[in-house]
Amino acid sequence: MEKRFNGELKWIKPSLLVNENNLDKTESFFLVLGVIFNDLQGLILFEEMLVDNYEKPENKPTSHDGHYAGVLVQIQKLIASTINEFFVFLKINKNVLTTDQFKEIFNQLNKTDRQSWNAIIAAANNNLSSVTELLKSMVYIRSNFAFHYDHSGKILRRGYISRFFGNHNDEKADLAYYSIDNNIKNTRFYFADAAVEESLFIAVGKKTKESSAGNEALKRYQSQIRETINVISTVIQSLLKKYIQLKRGHPN
Repeated sequence: MEKRFNGELKWIKPSLLVNENNLDKTESFFLVLGVIFNDLQGLILFEEMLVDNYEKPENKPTSHDGHYAGVLVQIQKLIASTINEFFVFLKINKNVLTTDQFKEIFNQLNKTDRQSWNAIIAAANNNLSSVTELLKSMVYIRSNFAFHYDHSGKILRRGYISRFFGNHNDEKADLAYYSIDNNIKNTRFYFADAAVEESLFIAVGKKTKESSAGNEALKRYQSQIRETINVISTVIQSLLKKYIQLKRGHPN
């Protein structure tokens, strides 16, 4: 049975959110926050669609396991990249945070959301002394895994060497697997997925060529990534809700 998206449909006049004739950095700031929220929500949906609709992998070197794990790694990479871009955006637009309008909106947040936002700002500025444990993994990723195709070769090469030439007890890393088919859907280069996954693991604290089995930094990252997204999404949602209420002139 096909699923439907739920949610109460509301509206606001476009001119209340963005003034066509007056460049307002605060308006642009909140517009970008909306895009970031949607991107994170879409990636979570992407993951849920994978988990809900495909047979669970058996942790063996098969085409199915390779595709499943590869798409999951792809989602994790996109999440890490999105959060990294979010941090960069916050650092570049730090002046917006000192405006009277933003302060008015921020002060209306509940205590938990204010604390979360302050921790996010600290993470964006690599201020580890003020970053919550939950966000530290994302700071490490930002410092060690700023993934861009134009200079990713060195990062991926290190990950590839660590995975395939390191100490492991994983038969999937004995050979560099891939599938090539006349149908693009059935083609995937699993060795490239492995390089990305290992690069992420190294970014959050795993030593190069060390087995990932039992690695505490890796366990912490894997257990916290979803909660991290929830914290970021929740505070962005709260900020946008207050922003829209301010623009509409009433709380609904």
